[in-house]
Amino acid sequence: MIREAQEEDFDAILALLLAADDARTLSAAGLRQRRKTRPERAQMIDFVAELDGVVVGTGGAGLQIDTTTEGAGWASLTVGREQRRQGIGDALGSSLLDHLRAVGATSASSLVRWSDEGEAWALARGWSRLLTGPVIALDPRSVPEPSPPPGFRCVPMSRVAAEAAYEAVKEAALDEPSPVPHDAIPFDDFLRDWEDPDLDFEASTAVVDETGSLAAFAFINIVGTRGQHGFTGTVREHRGRGLATAAKRRALRVAAERGVTRVTTSNAEENAAMRAVNRRLGFEPIGEVVILGSDL
Repeated sequence: MIREAQEEDFDAILALLLAADDARTLSAAGLRQRRKTRPERAQMIDFVAELDGVVVGTGGAGLQIDTTTEGAGWASLTVGREQRRQGIGDALGSSLLDHLRAVGATSASSLVRWSDEGEAWALARGWSRLLTGPVIALDPRSVPEPSPPPGFRCVPMSRVAAEAAYEAVKEAALDEPSPVPHDAIPFDDFLRDWEDPDLDFEASTAVVDETGSLAAFAFINIVGTRGQHGFTGTVREHRGRGLATAAKRRALRVAAERGVTRVTTSNAEENAAMRAVNRRLGFEPIGEVVILGSDL
C-alpha cells in the first residue's frame, strides 16, 4: 500500500534512508524539522510503502524553488533491500511523478547514491544521467590546522549573521554545477537550512577579512561520530587564495575535537576546484552519487 507519510513513520523513514546511504548524516530531529518546515510553495509530498503493516519504502517529491527555471521538480525514493524487485519502487515512483505533474512540474531530477541495480532500474524507466561525482570520506583527526592568508581569519559560523551567510551562499551557489541554476534562493528557505538541528554552528566555519566581511564558508552537519560537509564556497572576488581550504580545515578540526571520526561529502565531476581542495585535504573515494533527470 502506498500512502502519505505520517509523523509516526519518521523513525522507519530515517532507518531506510540511512541503510541506503552510509554517507548520509541525519538525525531523527533533523528529519522531523525538515518535514515540518517545508515551504508550501514547494508543493512537497512524502509517501511510504507499507507491506504487512511495516514501512518498507519511502519517497518524496516537490518543486525546486531555488531556481528561475520553470517547471523544475525533484523526486527521490528508497526501498528496503529485502523488499526490492517486487514492484514497490514502481508504485512509489508513479505516485511521486503523478504528484509532480499535478503541481505543474515538467521535468524532474533525482540525487541518488549510485549502485548498478539502482541505475539500471532508473534508466529502464526513462531517466538519464545528468551529473555524477564521487562520494568521499576522511578521518578529520588527520587534518592539519587551518592557515588562512594574511588579512583573513577563521571564525565559527555562530558568530556570523544569517543575512551575511545568505548573501555569500547565494553568490557561490550560482557557480555550483547543477541540472538547473540555483539562481533564486529565497531567504526564508535558506533560514530553514540554517535552523537544521544537525547543522553544527561551532564547527561550521566562516572566513572573514579585516573588515569582518564573509569571504568563504564551510558548513558541516554532525550526528554522533559522523559528519557530513554541507555547502562550501568562496565569494567570487576572493577565490584562488585558499580560503575554502582554510574553512574546511577548521570545520574538520573542530569536528575531530567533538569525537567525529568520519566526515563525508561529494562534488560533481565538473566542480574541478572543489574536488582539488578535497584531494589536498585527504578525502578518499568511497562511492559515487548521480543526478538523474527525466521529462514529465
